[in-house]
Amino acid sequence: MRVEMSAKEFAEYTDYLKRKPKRSKEWIELQKRINNYCQDHRTMRRSFATQQNFIYGAIKFVTGINQIDRLKGSQVVLARNLFNELTSLRDLYSKE
Repeated sequence: MRVEMSAKEFAEYTDYLKRKPKRSKEWIELQKRINNYCQDHRTMRRSFATQQNFIYGAIKFVTGINQIDRLKGSQVVLARNLFNELTSLRDLYSKE
């Protein structure tokens, strides 16, 4: 199926793509670490998605953002510290 766009629609779409916020390099690196951790520690009781949602929820709560991909600068540092603390607490108290 082919979708046709008028010149105006195409211009609006390209403007939207230019304005679309880019993810910071630091956040992309932390996101990979979180994903690897969730993949390595998934169990029957704690799926990948459950763990990722918990970690992302904690990061959103602490940083006060509503979209996780908008983390930048000091927010990423705070998110990294929180992630490290959560993983160390889980290692300390979890029996799995």
